[in-house]
Amino acid sequence: MSLFDSTDPGAAAGPATFTVAELTDRIKQVLSDAFGDELWVEGEIRNLSRARSGHMYFDLVEPDPDNGAGKQPEASVSVALFRFNRERVEDTLRRHGGMAMEDGMKIRIQGKLDFWPPGGRLQIYMSGIDPNFTLGELEAERMRLLEMLRDEGLLAKNHAVSFPVAPLRIGLVTSNGSAAHHDFHNELESSGLAWEVVVADTPVQGVDAPPLIAAAIGAVGRAGVDVIAVVRGGGARTDLVAFDSEVVARAVADAPVPVVTGVGHEIDRTIIDEVAHEAQKTPTACAVFIVGAARAHLEATELAWEAIAEWAQRLAYDADRRLMTVSQTTVRAAEGHLHRASSRLEGRAGRVRELAETRTRSETRKVDDCAGTMRHRAAAAIVEGRRTVEQKKSGVAAQALRMPRTASRELVNLEGRVRLLDPRKILARGWSITRHSGKVVRDPAAVATGDELVTIVAEGELHSTVSEKQ
Repeated sequence: MSLFDSTDPGAAAGPATFTVAELTDRIKQVLSDAFGDELWVEGEIRNLSRARSGHMYFDLVEPDPDNGAGKQPEASVSVALFRFNRERVEDTLRRHGGMAMEDGMKIRIQGKLDFWPPGGRLQIYMSGIDPNFTLGELEAERMRLLEMLRDEGLLAKNHAVSFPVAPLRIGLVTSNGSAAHHDFHNELESSGLAWEVVVADTPVQGVDAPPLIAAAIGAVGRAGVDVIAVVRGGGARTDLVAFDSEVVARAVADAPVPVVTGVGHEIDRTIIDEVAHEAQKTPTACAVFIVGAARAHLEATELAWEAIAEWAQRLAYDADRRLMTVSQTTVRAAEGHLHRASSRLEGRAGRVRELAETRTRSETRKVDDCAGTMRHRAAAAIVEGRRTVEQKKSGVAAQALRMPRTASRELVNLEGRVRLLDPRKILARGWSITRHSGKVVRDPAAVATGDELVTIVAEGELHSTVSEKQ
């Protein structure tokens, strides 16, 4: 008999006709007969939502291995977890590692498969959960990923990156404003050191978190930081699954600088803790580790400076001592040299005095001889000079008598020439002088028709006007 065969033996032959209500009732009955009151189903949570009423709804899917995470699943069924069952399920999860249901989580649930007539939808009404299945799946996936990373040599890759001596520029990957963010920053600020923190804000939980965390690690790695810190506060074991993902593990392994993790509580250890250069238990412990590394460099620097100062003081002391020894030796040597030089100088000074006295006497005699010779020559020169002066005096007197007569003759001649050149004499002979505007006219071109002229003659002046030029 098929699903829709009529149970009425008297019904007419051919397909039966149902009302919608009859059809949905028949579907519910068939499902009850086939699956009973309860069944167990395993799958992955998608599209989880929590209603104000306290109910929870999600899709339980069978992921398609060819499409990858987050893509179209191979199969899917709707699940409803009502509030009275939800409290019991959440209590079960809390007692097994503090888990909480979220997207991407693999679960094995108990419930009743039924058909919901108002929505025309097949649905599982969830009543219980197997926490050990989820923990086992998480651990199995974790072990598989660890083995793969170990085979590829990625577990030791970030460990091989040299840790900086002074990690003062930090790339922080966390949820901005979270408790982990505040704890990390507070620890840095209380250290009193000069930090530069490049924050990459990213979700740290949920199905979309792994690729975003990986992208944040890559971004701060390209920002030129000294070290990368990945921190997240504690939570349920399932809250930390993003840090057990392959994409985040590979991002940590490929980071160009050391990665220090502080994810969860002290009992938590994720995949990236295995891959990172250093793994700390909490965000605060992560900050303490980095502060310790920077402070160790600072202390080493201070010790080095103290050692340099001590070494310099020893060198200065040794140099002072050597200088004092050299100074004393130099003083003694100088005193000896000065004593010997003084003795030589006194001997030479005596010889110089003797030589000077001898030369002085010799030169004095020469000076006396020269003085006698000069007195004799001076007396002769004076006599000769007097004779020459007398001769010159006689010649000058004779010449003085001749000069007035010669000058008188020359004066008479000059007076005659002056009289000949006197303009009045020239005008008296009939000559005249013509002027225009006070200037002597020598050329007719110097005047124009109508110009007034003044002509000077022997007995006066004539005024005329130019009427014609030839």
